[in-house]
Amino acid sequence: MSNQKAVDDRYQDEATKEESRRHGRTPCSEGTHFLTRKRLHEGVIKNISKGGTYIEAEGFFFAGQEITVAGPFENDGEEIKQKGAIVRFDGKGIGVKFTKPVV
Repeated sequence: MSNQKAVDDRYQDEATKEESRRHGRTPCSEGTHFLTRKRLHEGVIKNISKGGTYIEAEGFFFAGQEITVAGPFENDGEEIKQKGAIVRFDGKGIGVKFTKPVV
């Protein structure tokens, strides 16, 4: 297999992965604060869906870490909190999968 073919296949796999998400993402740039391991952090929500979010943030995080995120998760823009788990950390931010709203 040529290197170009391997690269093309990789990007096709990434595209298929994106399309297989349960909920479509909405791009945004909304300030937020979130709690991990009893420590408050600040970041910027870069995209959001019913199932999760990507937050640009500084710090060290790891997959599986529990998180509570505050943000405008409803159509009326009211701030609520969502519990979730970090599923990805890429050095620039974190991917979060929501598990349930905080009541």
